Amino acid sequence: MGDQRTYEKGRNDFYSYLYKTVSQRITINSVTGKMIEKKAYHNEKHNTLPAYNGTSEVYFAKGTDGLAIQCKVYSNGKMLKDFDWSHPHRNSDGTFFPEGTVHVQEYTVTQKKDKDGKYHDYFMRRQARPMTQSEIDKYGPIIRHFNPNVRFK
Repeated sequence: MGDQRTYEKGRNDFYSYLYKTVSQRITINSVTGKMIEKKAYHNEKHNTLPAYNGTSEVYFAKGTDGLAIQCKVYSNGKMLKDFDWSHPHRNSDGTFFPEGTVHVQEYTVTQKKDKDGKYHDYFMRRQARPMTQSEIDKYGPIIRHFNPNVRFK
């Protein structure tokens, strides 16, 4: 799911040969988002979303039916949350989310020094959980804009 290195450092747009924007950028509840797709692999089951480029806070992946199947939330250039409803998901503890119901995976970003002496971001994904009421209030309207069929609980 996405790679923080799929953008060109110092440039404020996606590699034009990898991604294209397939919707207008909109703002609802102070959340700005747009739908994008990978040019070479559009309509695949689990789209890869690129790294933050500064033009939106939320990026949506387009499904085969043209509706959003997933979105990622960014802040300060770091991926924080992944809202996904494109597939059924089961946690190791048995918690189950059917297809069409949002499950949330949060990311913890840390910087570690590699053997080359340079610091790099490392992303650790937590177990999936349901959306909180505050997330539904904040992100729900923009998610519904891109997919009116999604369920939050």
